[in-house]
Amino acid sequence: NFDVSSNGYAAVSAGASGLVELFHLASGERHRIERAGAIGAVRFRADGRLLLAADLGARSILALAVPTLEIVAELPIAMRPDNLCFNFDQGQLFVSGPGMDGVAIVFPYDVLKVEQTVLAGRDPGVMACSNTPGYLFVASASGSDVCVMNIDNRKVIGLVDIGGRPTYITITPGDQFALVLSEDSNDMAVIHIPAVLASQSDPFKSRYRSGAALFTVVPVGSKPVHAAVIARA
Repeated sequence: NFDVSSNGYAAVSAGASGLVELFHLASGERHRIERAGAIGAVRFRADGRLLLAADLGARSILALAVPTLEIVAELPIAMRPDNLCFNFDQGQLFVSGPGMDGVAIVFPYDVLKVEQTVLAGRDPGVMACSNTPGYLFVASASGSDVCVMNIDNRKVIGLVDIGGRPTYITITPGDQFALVLSEDSNDMAVIHIPAVLASQSDPFKSRYRSGAALFTVVPVGSKPVHAAVIARA
């Protein structure tokens, strides 16, 4: 896994070896730290002064100083932290993984802490955030649905079945669509985000609306694992 900071650093984790390396892209300066267990996702805090790394073996989030990679704090998590996702302004870090049908909400500034753990669908897996409106899309790691949570009030407002196990989510510029890849079905499901908003205003509809915001499904070839969206000028 890897991430790039706003102040010119790139961080790379090497999985089972427990290695995290940090590179300064301009100077080539290099730092590294090695843990006894596997390291998963790495994410820079918005200011670039802290790197958050998922210690999968210890079920914790490591806060590493940039650039020295000195351990500033280690935060135990109720689930294995397989998935890390910042909200748009990076004031909240969402963590999901095996061990709990919930998402941990971590505040990455001041004292690193779990502010709350909220229920968000069944077996939460990969995630993505939209900005306006502020929604967290949480895919089921073992099912075929995507749970939609309002970040402001932390309430689940929708559930969309995409027809296959969701394995990657990204949001298009302008927050119009959530694109959900499925390695099992070889498709990309498209969730129309404004339709999720519209579904909340109907008091006669169920709180959980399977398929209500599914816009279309596009075949994309065998076992898609990642997607990149390019904004038109």
